[in-house]
Amino acid sequence: MGWSENLASGFTIFTIFLLVITIMDHHWIYVQSERQSYYSGIWKVCKKLVCADIIAVSPNVQGAKTLLVMALFSGFVGVSFMTFTYRYSSSFTIYRYLISGMGSFITAALVFLAMSVYTIRISTHGIVRTGKVTYQWAFYIAWASCPLFILSGFCGLMAHQQVLMQATALSDKESTTTTSSTSWTTASSSFVEEEDGKKKQGEEDQEEQTGSEDASIDSRKPSSPTLSVVV
Repeated sequence: MGWSENLASGFTIFTIFLLVITIMDHHWIYVQSERQSYYSGIWKVCKKLVCADIIAVSPNVQGAKTLLVMALFSGFVGVSFMTFTYRYSSSFTIYRYLISGMGSFITAALVFLAMSVYTIRISTHGIVRTGKVTYQWAFYIAWASCPLFILSGFCGLMAHQQVLMQATALSDKESTTTTSSTSWTTASSSFVEEEDGKKKQGEEDQEEQTGSEDASIDSRKPSSPTLSVVV
């Protein structure tokens, strides 16, 4: 695994982990008024150490929560495909970083929409006129996760390009090896056929030479005398 694959994997997992912590934390805003002060997230309202569920949720906040959950789901799909799911089908191995990168881009878009809706809702809420609203660290990290997910998507595309290059190089190497093996087999076959031909030719020449020697020996043998008897 090259540096681009390691960077894409580590950065994607880190951004998803950061988004989970941000969504689950309750320190999004801190409200101070004449009567009370409290922390609030998208799920609960906390006063000192006591937290309670947000009962009256405006449509805007509910929409922001839905978009964040969808973003989290999209991020998990990309991470799971990159790390686990692709192992069950080797034909999709080459696309694991591409799908993870696309998931990061979709997650960034969903987080941006969710944070825009939430920010507009808080900035126009009545508590701004009656008290002081201070954004907390979870709110800023949620906003910061948008460019982080975009960067994670680009890292995934870089890793996908690297995997394609490695696959192409491996394919060329296998093709070269196959061609060399075929050439060696053809050369070996030609050599064997040539040796067989030479051997057969040698045997034929030897047979011809043996026949010539036998004929020469027969021609040199003395003829038997002929006896004539007169009665």
